Amino acid sequence: MKNWAYLIATLPCYVFAADVHIDVVGVSSAEGQIVLRVWDSSESYLKQPIFSKTVPVKNVANGELRISVSDPLSSECAINVYHDKNANGVLDTNWFGIPKEPTGMSNNPKGKFGPPSYQDAKIKLTGQEQVIRIKIEEI
Repeated sequence: MKNWAYLIATLPCYVFAADVHIDVVGVSSAEGQIVLRVWDSSESYLKQPIFSKTVPVKNVANGELRISVSDPLSSECAINVYHDKNANGVLDTNWFGIPKEPTGMSNNPKGKFGPPSYQDAKIKLTGQEQVIRIKIEEI
């Protein structure tokens, strides 16, 4: 019974409608994969995503790749994508922790001495079909 109460209490936070399309812009090659991760709070941000998806880059066209998400997502969330060029499932970084692979966030914010904050990257999902463009680049 407790599980049902929790589920009902959290339902208003999630969008159950149309697909969300993420257009990843700046894909420089057709090798590897794009990793997409979604967080729904500043507490879980960059620690435990509520959703993740890996897509091969073979269908890239003119430096862009569309990833469609049909799963319900939180109505407020931050989305990160990175081009995992060597397909090892990890965002490779140098010894300072700076990414060696192209990465980007929803709202396309720039981090200062680290990744952008959750507040800078969070977006609102409307429940309608949406397209979110995220530019990835090497730092």
